Amino acid sequence: MTRRRHAPWTVLDSREVFSAPPYISVQTQRVRLPDGRQVHDFHRIVMPDYALVFPELPDGRLIVLRQYKHGVGDVSLTFPAGTLDPGEDPLAAAKRELKEETGYEAASWRYYGRYVTHANAFSNAAHLYTAAGCRKAAEPDSGDLEEMELLLMTRPELFEAARRGEFKLTSQIGMLALATHPVLAETMGREA
Repeated sequence: MTRRRHAPWTVLDSREVFSAPPYISVQTQRVRLPDGRQVHDFHRIVMPDYALVFPELPDGRLIVLRQYKHGVGDVSLTFPAGTLDPGEDPLAAAKRELKEETGYEAASWRYYGRYVTHANAFSNAAHLYTAAGCRKAAEPDSGDLEEMELLLMTRPELFEAARRGEFKLTSQIGMLALATHPVLAETMGREA
C-alpha cells in the first residue's frame, strides 16, 4: 500500500468566541485547505488533556467506577481519569487521579499513547495508561462533582458489561479494548 502524505491546513485567523477557563474555549478559525479553498468559520473546541487509567490488582481484577456523567445524561462504567493541571506531566496526572478517585497506587505503569477523541472539533487528548499491581493506599478523595461507586471486576465481567452497553464513553470502551486486546496491548504499550 502506498501512503500519501497529507498536507496540514493553514490557520489564517483564529478568534476566541467563548471562554470558561480552565475547562473550555471555543475558537472560530479561518483556514486554508491544501487545495487552496478557504473555510471562514471552522470551529475548534479547546479543552485540557486528560489521563485515563486501566488499573489492575495483583489478583487480576480491575478497578472500575460507576458514575453519572452529565454530558451523556446517564450512568456509565468508567476507569479513573482526570484533567491534567497546567504544566502537569501526564503520568503524574494518571497517578494522582488513580489515588484521588480510588485510593489505590500502582507498582508499575505502561503508556499507550495520546489519542484525540473528536478529530475535527476537539483539541484535547487522552493519555492512556495501564497500572499494574494496584494496592489500596488511602481512602478515595476526588473532590469530583460525580458520585462514584468503586467496583472490582474481572475481565469477563467487564466484557459482559460492555456487551450490555454499560460503557457510554468512547474513551472508556477504547481503553478497555486497547488494554485487553493481546496484540495491541503488547505492541503499543511501553513502560512509563
